[in-house]
Amino acid sequence: MILQLLVNGIITGSLISIMAIGFGIIYSTTNFFHIAYGSVYVVAAYIMHTFLSWHFPFIISLAMSLFFAVVIGVLIELLVYKPLHKKRAPQGIYLISSLGVYILMINITALIFGNETKLLSYGIEKSIHFGDVILTKIQIAQCVTFILLSILSLFFMHYTRIGKTIQAMGCNARLLEFCGVNLQKLRFIIFAIGSFFAGVASILTGLDVGIDPYMGMIPLLNAVTAVILGGIKRIEGIIAGAFFIGITQNLVIGYLSGRWESVVTFSMLILFFLYQSGGIIKVKKRAEEL
Repeated sequence: MILQLLVNGIITGSLISIMAIGFGIIYSTTNFFHIAYGSVYVVAAYIMHTFLSWHFPFIISLAMSLFFAVVIGVLIELLVYKPLHKKRAPQGIYLISSLGVYILMINITALIFGNETKLLSYGIEKSIHFGDVILTKIQIAQCVTFILLSILSLFFMHYTRIGKTIQAMGCNARLLEFCGVNLQKLRFIIFAIGSFFAGVASILTGLDVGIDPYMGMIPLLNAVTAVILGGIKRIEGIIAGAFFIGITQNLVIGYLSGRWESVVTFSMLILFFLYQSGGIIKVKKRAEEL
């Protein structure tokens, strides 16, 4: 049982990692919580469902859903965040506006498609046995997709000019602007990349357990927790944080109850905030003493 739970935790961690990498790229450069990221996650899955219901081939449906996820993410930046950025709005305004976009898009999705759960994949997935461990094809696809995307994201961020520029923007955006970099164009690229990751995570989840309009908040909070636990500016840390959350959640489900899954995740987040706040206060006190 413990081996099956650990494998399930790795699979869950893979999905959280994909979601968290995209969120982390946006958060590390814009420095605000992009709550509307959860609505991109939801809408991407429903676009996939729409194209499949129109009997489009799977590959075309997948490509179109990811394309529209990117478009929606960029439009949120263009229509909501860009005007706020020009007005130099405080972080609280960004947070409230992002939450408003999330609520609006979720309710529109529920109005159009209904509140019931819908399936992206019909039929029963054939199970594959590896000794005492049982997996499905979609679970294997989730792990393989995570491996490919994590390698590509690490290569992109560390070995390409755009990736290095994105990292530099997270460190000192004003200095980067003085060097002649178009920050607004770069922000569009950042939101496009992050939204792509949200779309991938959404479709992989939908193919496994189905979709509903309110499916976005828990994956978003898991991603936020992974980013904060693992380190905002380090993809390797984000992945480690995601796997820690995934394995912990599955152990809790196996030995306690599924009702405690979110409780444990949010408890870890709260405890980290408390510990980190204490650490910052101590550093400030030492600086004042010096």
